[in-house]
Amino acid sequence: MGKPLTFFSNYNSTENRTTNYTLLLLKLIYEDNPTNFGYLLSTLTNEEMGSMVGVKFFQQERKNRSIPDGIIIQKSFSIFIETKNFDWFYDAQIENHLQALNDESSIVKIFIALSNFESTDFSKFNKIEEIIATKYKNQLSFKALSFEDFIIALESDFIPSKFKEQISEYRDYLNENNLLPTWKKKLDVINCAGIPKEILDGNVYLCPAVGSSYSHQRCKYFGMYIDKTVKIISEIRAVIDVNEPDSINTKWINNSENQKDLEKIALDKVNIFRPQEFPVRVFLLDKLFECNFIKDSLGGIQYSKTYFDISKLVFEDTSELADILTSKKWSDFNH
Repeated sequence: MGKPLTFFSNYNSTENRTTNYTLLLLKLIYEDNPTNFGYLLSTLTNEEMGSMVGVKFFQQERKNRSIPDGIIIQKSFSIFIETKNFDWFYDAQIENHLQALNDESSIVKIFIALSNFESTDFSKFNKIEEIIATKYKNQLSFKALSFEDFIIALESDFIPSKFKEQISEYRDYLNENNLLPTWKKKLDVINCAGIPKEILDGNVYLCPAVGSSYSHQRCKYFGMYIDKTVKIISEIRAVIDVNEPDSINTKWINNSENQKDLEKIALDKVNIFRPQEFPVRVFLLDKLFECNFIKDSLGGIQYSKTYFDISKLVFEDTSELADILTSKKWSDFNH
């Protein structure tokens, strides 16, 4: 039998504590109003959950060869949750969970992989999707869910305001344990010597889509570095790999723009500035803001790019960020 949910858990594992707190918050919302809980689950899973009567919550309950971190069960549906502090999910573990989930008698069966996904590229789960389609004939559903998306759903209008304090404390816990994405407070400074025209005229940074030198962490902001100075700051709309005109892979989208529209823009930019140079990685940039963020140490930039944690800076928009960085030097940051 799984362990009961409690506010005074003795879990040593951060993952188990996180699952406990997550399920406790869901349980509170359910006990207050099952209908709102149903709306929340529908928002999280993109599934119509139906009646919420009789929901039960379990943690670390053995299911044959599987011990999912959290289980939410109701006569009409079952949801299994596997929580990871890092984006390290193992196919074998998930396959065991899927087998156990398939054995449930529920009508709707959903598996949720809950983690801090810094990237929106979920191709790592292609095998799992294929297994669900072939072995289980799409009778199971799979959802990769970030803690950030979970928080956004909790802050929906249908969740009563009386839970605001608990949700805020939950957000603080996730922040303290580095379970919310860091990319929103990161600046990717890239050596752009010799290629400023593409940036200045096309609002795009282009580089090869292969090779470790051109591998980039997800960041919200882009910095154009030339002659020991970051001269341009911009918000990154999306990063898209154009492998061929008919083979395009979106790495991540940093706003709410339509994926297909962005992919078309990326292909157009490649055709204008780098025709026939496939594969090309495309950084689509928003408005450009002049900056004078100086590297004050000896020598130029050591690598093709470097990252700055700007989480301690207070700014409202990219223009203010450019102004703040102009008043600072590289030595003001640990990067």
